[in-house]
Amino acid sequence: MFNGMIDLSHHNIVHDWASVRRAGIVAVVHKATEGATFRDPAYATRRIEAKAAGLLWGSYHFSSGVDVEAQVANYLAYADPGADDLVCLDWEESTAGADLSLAQAEAFVALVEARLGRLPVIYGGRLLRERMADVAQSPLAKCALWYARFADEPRGVPALWRRWTFWQYTDGRSGPEPREVEGLGPVDRDLFNGDEAQFRARWPF
Repeated sequence: MFNGMIDLSHHNIVHDWASVRRAGIVAVVHKATEGATFRDPAYATRRIEAKAAGLLWGSYHFSSGVDVEAQVANYLAYADPGADDLVCLDWEESTAGADLSLAQAEAFVALVEARLGRLPVIYGGRLLRERMADVAQSPLAKCALWYARFADEPRGVPALWRRWTFWQYTDGRSGPEPREVEGLGPVDRDLFNGDEAQFRARWPF
């Protein structure tokens, strides 16, 4: 498995992008938006800086239970993903109000595919495990799975997906080592279910 991807938000402090790359990181996925209105203030600047350092770039939208079309519009307008940028729906517990439902997650994926011509990656942990536990069929199966479980192995992956694509194994505090990255410190780190050549060939998934 290839350990060359991290995910960030404005809560993380980036000290030196060159050090991040020298540490073996090749891709950064950064929070862009949340709900229908929030936009991560660090996103645009870090996108420029990370790409200038030679890193692959991606973005994620942190979901909520508000109107799906408004969420997709907020995300795509602000993230402004290029053809080489990963796009992702972060499906976990909302920080304000209701959580995104399965039907809403499916609608989000359909709207992104219609507007970009490609599917987003689906990220999730406990909420995803619970919502998908007994789901045998869903359009979400077409999306690459980015699974969060801070444990020695990614247990409990919903059966809808035959295999996980990414595994977020640590948040910088819990989970296996390594948890830190030079130039960042403790950070969310993610394993790819394959080698580096496969990772680069499939990006942006």
